Amino acid sequence: MSWKVYNIGMDSVPFGNTDNVFFFWKRFAHDMRAHASKQDFFTDLNQGTLPNVSWIIPSFARGWDEHPPADISVGMGIVQELVDGLRNSSSWATSAYIHTYDEAGGYFDHVRPPQVDAFGLGIRVPTWVISPFAKPAHLEPTVYEHTSTLKFIEAVYSLPTLAAANHLFDSGTPSGGNYEAATGSVGPPAPPRDANPSIGNLMECFAF
Repeated sequence: MSWKVYNIGMDSVPFGNTDNVFFFWKRFAHDMRAHASKQDFFTDLNQGTLPNVSWIIPSFARGWDEHPPADISVGMGIVQELVDGLRNSSSWATSAYIHTYDEAGGYFDHVRPPQVDAFGLGIRVPTWVISPFAKPAHLEPTVYEHTSTLKFIEAVYSLPTLAAANHLFDSGTPSGGNYEAATGSVGPPAPPRDANPSIGNLMECFAF
């Protein structure tokens, strides 16, 4: 399965001022698939060479990710440019654009998060899908979280639970509860949720 990460606005940002975590992994630090630019995205659209999975990461340093104190209209304009480019390309007929955020932008939600596991979920994060297969004017009640995007990829391409398969606990990590973090020791990391049946895979938002 082909993939690429398009860093929108990061081509002119010095190293260290980036939200692209691939920079910090030796395996991908010099993998050009992880360091494509905004222009590369439009080039791939025009040439019909868009990969199976495209990750688009806007620049935090340039204020394009709608994070305070940036002008959110700038980020919205970038999104419109990207979506319009996709809709006007030959890739549109078989594409699904999933837009989400890494956080909710606040510290309160009047709806209590579902307790899907021992760790629970945080407050809700806005997410929407744009696709010729998306259900029009549809608000989906299924519980999702960030691994739902991964579950969607797994479902579309009939892949195993990728995060669960590749997740290995560090045997040197203390096994105590997370409350011990204040004393300098922490419990094992939370397992990935892409194998959790109580988390949706976004397929409910589409009419394939």
